[in-house]
Amino acid sequence: MRWIRNHKLISFLILIIVACVIVVVSSVATMGSSNPVSKAVNSVCTTILRPVNYVADGITDRFSKLVKYKEISVENDRLKEENEQLKEELAKATLTAHELSELKNLSKSLNYKGIGGSDDMVSGDIISMSESNWMNNFTINVGSEDKVKDGDIVVNGRGLVGTVYSVGKNWAKVKSLADESSKVSFKLSGNMELIGILDSFSDGEMEGFMLDSNARVEEGDKIITSGMGVYPTGLEIGKITKVRYDSDSQLERVTVKPTVDFTSLQKVTVII
Repeated sequence: MRWIRNHKLISFLILIIVACVIVVVSSVATMGSSNPVSKAVNSVCTTILRPVNYVADGITDRFSKLVKYKEISVENDRLKEENEQLKEELAKATLTAHELSELKNLSKSLNYKGIGGSDDMVSGDIISMSESNWMNNFTINVGSEDKVKDGDIVVNGRGLVGTVYSVGKNWAKVKSLADESSKVSFKLSGNMELIGILDSFSDGEMEGFMLDSNARVEEGDKIITSGMGVYPTGLEIGKITKVRYDSDSQLERVTVKPTVDFTSLQKVTVII
């Protein structure tokens, strides 16, 4: 009796097994016919086994849910990985489309007879900028190995950017139109006889004056390079946003918004 008290769970399981054996033996002995003894034993076994079956069903159900949860977790991880791959592929495709668009815009903005194909230009990425005047000067990752040389014209898909002023084996430094020393001769795209000079850059805009004292220009007029000086003719510079008469010089002064956004430059093309 002490052993039974100390091993209640084992004793309970032994009791269940014995009861089940009695049921089986009784059924075999009576050939399936019912009698009071077998009915009583069956009733007792059913009562005893009912909570056991309930617990077993609960364990099975929880185990099944655990297996399904793990399967769902694995599937989620797989979908996340595929999603990241798709995002990366989309980013690459978007970048490629953007670069293609830039090249198409570039071909439209380069109204220059000296450019006959890809042999006349080389594209490069901006790899560093001047710390003090980061819009004014920057370095690109093409150089003498790519036939880039001092004085070459630099553009992007929107228009004129600047000129190369220093070249290494695989790098080149560019002075943009935003540099205070840059001077650009321009003419109106709608009237090639009206010529002016842009001589300063401030707060994202360029300023200059018309050479002809009788010149009449208006806000919204587009200007392009005139072909005088270092720049070839036909490169788009920007749009006139303000016109005022300077009584001291007796010339029309203009403020121009550059077509190129120097604050977001990433890729440029050098005319070689």
